[in-house]
Amino acid sequence: MVEETETVAIRMWRDRVQLREQERNEAQTRLRIAEEKVAILMAENDRLAAENARLRALVDPDPDSARTETQRQMEALRGALLPLLSGGAGALN
Repeated sequence: MVEETETVAIRMWRDRVQLREQERNEAQTRLRIAEEKVAILMAENDRLAAENARLRALVDPDPDSARTETQRQMEALRGALLPLLSGGAGALN
């Protein structure tokens, strides 16, 4: 009877060990899948960030250059208008 009790206890212990090993293996599988999903999402995020930066560059290539271009246009306009204003005032009088 003592041997039977030990045999039952040993079988229960082995079953418990097998169950724990199975749970560990399943957890490792879930972890591996989660890591793969994270890698895929990070790659997609990087791709979208690059696409976003590309589109922003198309919409507003360089805010400083746009400001500089506006200033150049204003100077050209001022340069064209000043002679007309000063010459036109003398011709009116």
